[in-house]
Amino acid sequence: MLAATLLLPLFVLLLITLLVVSIVVIHKKGSAALRRRAAEAAQSGWVLAPPNPWLMDVAARLFTYGEPGEMFAGQFRGRGMCVLDYVFSTAGANGQVQRRIVHVVALNLPVPLPPLTLTKERVLGGGDQEFENQAFNDRFQVDCADDRFASAVLTPRMMEWMLFNGGLEWQVAGNALVSWGDNRFVVRDVLARLEAMEGVIERIPPQVFRDYAPPAR
Repeated sequence: MLAATLLLPLFVLLLITLLVVSIVVIHKKGSAALRRRAAEAAQSGWVLAPPNPWLMDVAARLFTYGEPGEMFAGQFRGRGMCVLDYVFSTAGANGQVQRRIVHVVALNLPVPLPPLTLTKERVLGGGDQEFENQAFNDRFQVDCADDRFASAVLTPRMMEWMLFNGGLEWQVAGNALVSWGDNRFVVRDVLARLEAMEGVIERIPPQVFRDYAPPAR
């Protein structure tokens, strides 16, 4: 009986020690992964920067209120860009709170434009404008208060590009095109996303930037 009594605290101590060691190992692995990511980002000329409040606000509107992770900023093909890890909580099917991590990428536009959001799934709850390309209508939802602006942006050439890049979702948010993906960002994946986003910007007709730019002060 005495031996059993002595063994119980030792067993609890062993469990606590194993838990602490596991936490330390996980932390070290996470830190090493972040250091490797920072080195890869540096190869693209991106630098660690304070989380941008504007981009955090965009992320909160896309998802829900959360907390920022690391953010890197730099250039992509002559345009300013930044990428932000974003952590938030959401209710699961069983009612339990689930932690979710996404990343949000912003690429500068030549001028600010009206808001327009294009998503793969019909999750926005707003009206969905129909376009002449039925394959595009079947795959994407467009949320825009100005149908004329949406039609001006989503030309046949743009719709073909989106069908070719069917996994891309984006939003025009002021003077930036914003896109997003699951999990913490991986540099090579962000580069591929930026290529697709650059393709979107290149396919916005020049007259859109001229006609919808805010008046000069």
